[in-house]
Amino acid sequence: MSVLKKQYDPIGKAVHDYYHGITGDNILVRTDIAEDETLSPGYFFRPFEHMPVQEQEALKRCKGKVLDVGAGAGAHSIWLKEKGLEVVSIDISPLSCETMRERGLKNVVCGDIYSLSDQRYDTILLLMNGAGVAQTLPGLTVLLNHLKSLLNPEGRILADSSDLLYLFTDENGESWIDIASDTYYGEMEYQLSYKTVKGKKFPLLFVDPDTLSDYAEGSGFMVVDKIKGAHFDYLVELAIA
Repeated sequence: MSVLKKQYDPIGKAVHDYYHGITGDNILVRTDIAEDETLSPGYFFRPFEHMPVQEQEALKRCKGKVLDVGAGAGAHSIWLKEKGLEVVSIDISPLSCETMRERGLKNVVCGDIYSLSDQRYDTILLLMNGAGVAQTLPGLTVLLNHLKSLLNPEGRILADSSDLLYLFTDENGESWIDIASDTYYGEMEYQLSYKTVKGKKFPLLFVDPDTLSDYAEGSGFMVVDKIKGAHFDYLVELAIA
């Protein structure tokens, strides 16, 4: 995804407002397979103790020079900086990047992950469904190959996602996924809005852990560890094989 224009940047506007004390409105999340939901801008500012267990574990495992992909308001980057790690925070939201700088983060890049090519990192962090940056299953291979080019030989990727099979499973445990479909059930269309700021529709990937492992191994990674979350979500740690 390319850098967002401010008129199509609802998350950026929301976190920028929240940081400057303008509260009371939530982000509206619409998808093509589930009911509308709302997300509080305050969630992007949550402290370590309020993060899901897999996010906490991911942060504890970060070492060396860290790339925080989709850094948002900087919740993860700030915690890592306070622990003495060198952090580069990247996001496609200009207002989110502005907010991170105002919060004291120095190495903020407003850009797409694919705009990076001349740096190497010891840890690449993709949290809050970070694997969704791939957008589609074919895009997952493209993403993993690019991340491998940014990773030091002994480096690690820490990414999370969710298995959405539960959305297609009834109370008896029977699922109704169309196995003949050309579309993977975790490929969704998202649209976000906040106040009068309405973002453009975009594809987002939620990938089950077995499929992610297969794609990772196909891109030359090995799965070091998997940690289950509380609600069909999980963290995976990858290393170059």
